[in-house]
Formats: sequence, C-alpha cells, structure tokens
Amino acid sequence: MDFIELMVAETFKHLHENYSQGELAPLATTSVIEDDVNEYPAEPGILYHLQKSPSLFVIRTLVSQNIRDDYQKIMDHPEEYPSLRLLEGGTIDLEKKLRFFLLDNHLQAEIIHDQISNRRFPVNEEMMCNLSDPGFSWWLTKKPNGFQISFTLSVTSSDDTVKLGPIGDQQMALRSFQLMETLLQKAGLNLNIQNETNRVQFNDGEEFLLEELKDLFEFGLIGEGLENLFKLLARRINGHSQLETLWLYINEIAAMRRFWIQVQYDLIN
Repeated sequence: MDFIELMVAETFKHLHENYSQGELAPLATTSVIEDDVNEYPAEPGILYHLQKSPSLFVIRTLVSQNIRDDYQKIMDHPEEYPSLRLLEGGTIDLEKKLRFFLLDNHLQAEIIHDQISNRRFPVNEEMMCNLSDPGFSWWLTKKPNGFQISFTLSVTSSDDTVKLGPIGDQQMALRSFQLMETLLQKAGLNLNIQNETNRVQFNDGEEFLLEELKDLFEFGLIGEGLENLFKLLARRINGHSQLETLWLYINEIAAMRRFWIQVQYDLIN
C-alpha cells in the first residue's frame, strides 16, 4: 500500500502543480525560453521538433532525463543529433524549432517516443479515415450514462466526439480496461466496461468515476477522485502487482494524451 500511495501522491502533486483543469495547452512546456538556458527545468521529459507540411506532420523526439542539460548539448552541437532534423532548412532559429514537454519520468518519455517518433500523421485525419484506413487516433464520444472510446473513426461520428490522438495500443488497452473492471468488482465498486469490436463502452457506474475517467482520456488529467479510488483499491485488494500495473498504465495514457494536446496546440500556432 505504501508503494501505491507514494505513486499516487507524487503523480497528483505533479499534475496539480503543472496543469489546470481549464487549460487545454499544458503549462509545463515551451518552444523557447529567450533569456537563459538555466531557466529550463532539470527534469525528465521529451525534446521534440515538429515538422509540418500542408497535409502531413512528423514529430522528431528525443527522450531526456534532464531537459536543461540535453537542450544545451543539442544547441551546442545540433549536428550530433541527426534524428531531430534540426538542421533541415538551415541553422536559423534552431532554438525555436526545439521544444520540450515535461513528464513524470523518463519511462513515460520512452513510451511516447516509441509511439509517435518519426511517424507521418495527416493534418486532417478525419478527411482520410475510412474502413480500409481507419486512422491512428482514439476517439471519445460522450453518452447519456457514460462515454465510449473508439479505436477507429468509422464506428463513431457524432457531434459529441473528441479526437484523442494516438493514445496507445488497442490490445493493451482492452486488457487494461478488463483488468480495471475486475479490480473494481473485487473492491465492491460498480462500473460496466464493455469491450466490443474497435470500441469500449464505459457506463452504469458511479457518476464521479465516469467523470474522472472521461477527464483522463479527454484532458490527460488524473483527478483527486481517481487518486482516492486507487488508495481505496490498495486497501481492499490483496496483492498489488496488478493494481500497480494498472496505475502505471493510466499514467501512461494521461501523459500521452497531454503530449498530444500540446502537439495540436503547436500545429495551430
């Protein structure tokens, strides 16, 4: 229980200090700090270069355990980091090309790097999705008694649908959601999670839990209610290995979603 509570407390502290419920663009990110590189955080995260054309964009990423140190190294010798492609188009405004995004730990950065680095993404994914090419994003659709997560656009197209981005692997998600339902039932809590073809339905549960999970997917936020839920589960469930696995997965989902919100913000601005 001590391990679970420590993870929950540290994660919630990080989110509380760096993110606002009303802000879609994370505060703990920037494209350039003009005055002094020493103002960069000496914390783990992702350094990235967003390259955009009229129809496609690519995200070149570098996992960092210390944003400040790695930023300085890259600015001093950008030619030693060819994977970032910073020298394409010349050496002007290199500091504006290189951005960073803070994360809880470098393992989350590794997961984001593996998920999106060097992949080509269409700028207007919705116009390209069809049954043969369903796209890369997950989609959230709000329902009267819950919400739905779809892994293709072809199964949902209402006005209440939100594009979440490439949040993760579908099969891992299905296994994790099934584990979540099992652990909640063991603790005497109700939440109906229906795994269907290319989508998952979350409904018929406590209102606070449905809202917390919806905010997790929509905004990448882990709220106090979800924090307290995992503390409760730690007390009620014997053996914490599965619970720890689920908690780490939820944090990975949140981190990936927050990063993708930042990418969408960068594309617009």
